[in-house]
Amino acid sequence: MKKLSKMMLAAVASVALVAPAFAWDFKASGSAAGRFNVTNTKANTTALTTITHGGVTSEGSSLTLASSNTDGANTVSFSYSLDWDGNLDETMTVTGTSKVGEWTASGSVSYSPQTLGCSSSSSQYARTFVGADNTTVLGNTSDNGTITTTSVSGACAGTQTADDATNVTLTNGTMTIILGEAAHLSTQNVSSSGAAGGSVTFTGDATGAGGAGMDTAPGAMVDSFHGVSLGYAINDTTTATLAYQVSSEASDMMGLGVYRDGEVAGTAATTGGYTTTGTGVSVSTAAGPATIGLTFASASTANTGGAAAVADKKSTSMTTMGLGVAIDLGDIKPFITYGSFDQAGSLSKDKMAITGSEIGLTYALGDDSIVVYVGNAEETFTDNSVAGKPMTTSGMEVGYSTTVGPAGLAIGYGSKTKAQTDNAVVDGYSMTDIEIALTYSF
Repeated sequence: MKKLSKMMLAAVASVALVAPAFAWDFKASGSAAGRFNVTNTKANTTALTTITHGGVTSEGSSLTLASSNTDGANTVSFSYSLDWDGNLDETMTVTGTSKVGEWTASGSVSYSPQTLGCSSSSSQYARTFVGADNTTVLGNTSDNGTITTTSVSGACAGTQTADDATNVTLTNGTMTIILGEAAHLSTQNVSSSGAAGGSVTFTGDATGAGGAGMDTAPGAMVDSFHGVSLGYAINDTTTATLAYQVSSEASDMMGLGVYRDGEVAGTAATTGGYTTTGTGVSVSTAAGPATIGLTFASASTANTGGAAAVADKKSTSMTTMGLGVAIDLGDIKPFITYGSFDQAGSLSKDKMAITGSEIGLTYALGDDSIVVYVGNAEETFTDNSVAGKPMTTSGMEVGYSTTVGPAGLAIGYGSKTKAQTDNAVVDGYSMTDIEIALTYSF
C-alpha cells in the first residue's frame, strides 16, 4: 500500500511539472508572394535609351516559430525566425510582461546566433590530409585518417558582434516610461502607398543614387536610439511624449543623424571622444474626424574631455520635424504627411537640408480598396559636386487591392522622376512601374 501511495504521489508530481509546458501556445507563420511587373527606366536626360525590365518574381517572408505562456498577470513569449534579405538572418527573441497593481512592466532580449563555428579551405586541393602513423600525405588517406583544413579569412560567418540592445517599459495606462534602446518618438508618417514603386524617400545621399542609410518615408527623421522617454495621456484624445537621448554611439543622432565633422564615438575612457545628446517631443490629438500628430527633435555632439577631442572642437547639430494628418470620413480616408531635416558640421560646414510631403487617400469599396498617392522630396547638400543645388524627387501611385479567396491581390501603377541642376547622373531620371502581386499568409 505504501509503495502504491508513493507511485501515485510521483504521478501527481509529474503531471504538476508537465502541465505548465502544455500551457504554452505554439504556432508557425510565414507568407509567400508572387509578383509580375514591368518597369521602364531612363537614367538621366542624356540617356539614349529607356530600359525595360521586370517579369515574374517571388519571395517569402520570414519563417517564424512562436510560443507564449500566460500565468495570471505574467506573460512570456518566445519566437525564432529565419529571414533572407541578401543573407540568411537567424533571430531568437524572448519577451515578457508582468503586472503588479496598476503598473505593467515589459522587456525583451533578442540575439542573432549566425554561424557559431565552421571550417573552410580555399579549394579542395588546399586541404592537408593526415594519414596513419602521423604521416602527412596529399590525396586520399587510409581508413580513419584525420583531415585538417586551412581557414580562409572571411569565409566563415562570425558570431553576433554587438551586445543586445533593449529597453524596459513601465506603464499604468496613463503614464509610460521607457528606458533604453527604443523608437521613443513617432515619425508621424500616416501615408499609404500601393504595390508599385512610386513612393518617395529621404535618402540622405548627396550622389542621388540612394542607399546612404536613411531611406525613410517623409516625416520626422527619427528612429531607435538609446534614451529615456515619458509618455502621458493628457485626456481621451491627446497624448504627449517627451524624450531625452544621451549615448556614445557615433552617427546615431535621434537614430538617424550622422556625424558630419568626422567625430568618433566617445567610448574610450582614456582618450575621450564624442557623445550625442538630444531632446524631442511628440504630440498626437484627435479633432473631430482628424487625427493630428506632431514631432520635433534636435540633437548635437560634444567632446567628452579627451585631448584629441578638445583640440579638434568638432561638433554636429541637427533638427527634424514631422507632421501627420489622417482624416476618417468613413469609406474615404485622406492623409497628409510632411517632414523636414536639417544638419550641419561646425568645422566642416557640411550641411544637409531635406523636406518632403506625401498626400493622398484610401477609398474602401466593400472588401476592396483603392489608394491614390502623390509624394515630393527635396534634398540639398554642401559636400558634393553640385553643392547647394537641390535634388528633387517626385512620385505618384494608384493602387487597387482585393482578396481572392484566402489570397490577397494588389495591382498598381507608379512613376517617379528626379532632377538636379548640373548633376548629369541624376537630372532627368524617370521611371514607370506596373506591378501585380498575389500574396498569401499562413
